[in-house]
Amino acid sequence: MRTTKLPVDASFGSRLPILAAFPLALLVAVVSLAGILAPATYARETANWAAQAIGQDWVDLLLAVPWLATTGVLALRGSRGAILLLAGGFFFMLYTFAIYGFAVHFNRLFLVYCAGLGLSFFALSGMAVRLLREDMARWFAEPIPVRTIGVLLIATGVLFAVAWLGEILPAIARGTVPNSIAESGIPTNPVHVLDLSVVIPAHVIAGAFLLRRRPAGFALAPIVLAFGVMMAAAIAGLMLSMRRSGFTMSWVVFSGMVIFSLADAVALVLLLRRLRRP
Repeated sequence: MRTTKLPVDASFGSRLPILAAFPLALLVAVVSLAGILAPATYARETANWAAQAIGQDWVDLLLAVPWLATTGVLALRGSRGAILLLAGGFFFMLYTFAIYGFAVHFNRLFLVYCAGLGLSFFALSGMAVRLLREDMARWFAEPIPVRTIGVLLIATGVLFAVAWLGEILPAIARGTVPNSIAESGIPTNPVHVLDLSVVIPAHVIAGAFLLRRRPAGFALAPIVLAFGVMMAAAIAGLMLSMRRSGFTMSWVVFSGMVIFSLADAVALVLLLRRLRRP
């Protein structure tokens, strides 16, 4: 990632959205360590759902905490690339804490889940408002691989929509519930809800805006790509955790998640390399 300097105070007016990275990283570390080290945390979950939660905790601890801390430090120093990566980290943690808050039985970490969800939401909102006020297209120097990245984002959204609807629609037609819900012992799958309502549309909108070279596309694309790197890595991690707990794991799906994460990472590097010096 090229460290392209940005006068943070002049451009953002306040460092509060960036500073939120550090207490958020602490909250993520607390939740992750509690889930990994304290069996009581997921004692009321099914074995399947608890295995997935522990896998998520490992990914959060090993990937999300360093991501938030590192990009937070670099963003405070004025790195444009770090600001965009940090926004992607906030998006990922908003998604993750929503699942913790709504799909894990009430436990001693409930208020921590709420704090993490709220902090992620307001930090991402504050950063997004200020980024969208910028002419983001002018942050990047030509040639910009807008077609490659735009198509990747849209294709990712379409593929995940097909995957989830392929599980959901037959269950609706049969009057049953998808296997992932039955095995996890939860009322609905929060991943289905968040992906179909927020994540998939975000991919398609970011890709379409980027293909049309709209300023919002240059803001949304790197944020969604950063989210995609972390999310695909998280899915791969929780699949390994499930296998370790004795559940069957699809190596095809696991390999697909690794490929998705690497593809988003490559696209992200290609995009951030085109950042201009102010």
